[in-house]
Parts: sequence; C-alpha cells; structure tokens
Amino acid sequence: MRRSECGRHRQVGVSTLNVKPKPDKVFVKNLVLPCSVGVYEEEQKTKQNVIIDIEISCSLAAAGASDELENTVDYATVQEKITHMVTTGQFKLLETLAENIASWILKNTSASQVTVTVKKEKYAKQPIMGIEITRDQLG
Repeated sequence: MRRSECGRHRQVGVSTLNVKPKPDKVFVKNLVLPCSVGVYEEEQKTKQNVIIDIEISCSLAAAGASDELENTVDYATVQEKITHMVTTGQFKLLETLAENIASWILKNTSASQVTVTVKKEKYAKQPIMGIEITRDQLG
C-alpha cells in the first residue's frame, strides 16, 4: 500500500483505487431540551421539547495517542453550551436553532464538519419530522 495526500491507495491489478478513510466523529445524540421555538403565538407561549443530535467530524488520533482531553472535542462541554443556548434562547424556526448550534461548534472546537438534526418531540413519532443541516469549516 502507498499513502498519499488524497487518502489510501491500493494496487488492484493494473488500476489504483483511491479509498479515503472515514472521518473520526464525536457525537451527542437524543439530547432532549425545553425550547422556546415556533412561528405561531401558541407555540411561543410554552416551551416545548426538542430532540437534538449532533455529529462532529474531527481527528481523534491525537486524543487516542495522548489520552488527554485537550486533544479532542469535549462532548460534555458541547452538551453544556448547547443546553444553555437552547433553553435560554428563543427561535421561530428549527433551522435557526440548528444554524446557531453548528456555528458555535465550528467556531469553538476543532471540528472540520458538523451535522445537526433537530426535531420537535411532538413530531418524533410516526411520521418523524424535523430538519438536518451539515456545515463545514470555511478556509
């Protein structure tokens, strides 16, 4: 096998396959939080539970080698910050909430990419409805 900038190469017969390794991920799933979210007045009067899933793409190699927290994305810190943001903020759209979460993660962690899924708990049963966004680091 040869290693290159583009990923791993494997010699197969006379052709070469370029296989990129999947990125490492840190995640927070099924985070249920009360949130002021909704377009309609009746939704804005009472907090409703939202369910948030966050998937953070980042290298975990240094953390795995060093066993040191500062070499990874601390999911406990992410959870604390997102909990504060969601429970104290007010949003009309789930999209705005998701954008705020993704923006904070990209600005404050070593994430190269983040995927945020948000749904209202009342829509978490069949059919399940919600939103999902994926954002990358710029530059």
